[in-house]
Amino acid sequence: MGGRGLCPGFRYFLASNAHLSVPEGARLASYATMILSVGTILGCLAVPVIAERIGRRSTLAIYFSLMLIFISVGFGYAFYLKEGALTWFMVCLFFLGVGGANFASYTLWVPEQYRTECRASAFAFSTSIGRFVGAGITFLVGAGVRHFQTIGIPWL
Repeated sequence: MGGRGLCPGFRYFLASNAHLSVPEGARLASYATMILSVGTILGCLAVPVIAERIGRRSTLAIYFSLMLIFISVGFGYAFYLKEGALTWFMVCLFFLGVGGANFASYTLWVPEQYRTECRASAFAFSTSIGRFVGAGITFLVGAGVRHFQTIGIPWL
């Protein structure tokens, strides 16, 4: 992946603020991608256990809350810290990975909600509709970044 898993802003903005060279920044972005991935894997493994204990809806609420909190803190606060930004951003990435594992709950929940005859269509719809909405939001955020010259202001 070579550090391409995260936005160039991570590689250049945070790395330059930490006085790292471009190759060190690229390497750090690769590590950050691994941290995000480990968080996602652990989050996926935890979904069945949590869902059985507290229910599907509550599990999704926890995972979506993690995403809301750590996107806000990571990109709205930690990203702009004068000192320690990299450390706090990496911590946020781990929990973003955990929260991003919310998709694993669909494999538990969708079969319980729909008959066999329409289950495949329901599963495809429920796992894909957010991607279409997200694609549109990406263009809006991109326009905001271009206008404000930063990612924090458009997101918040």
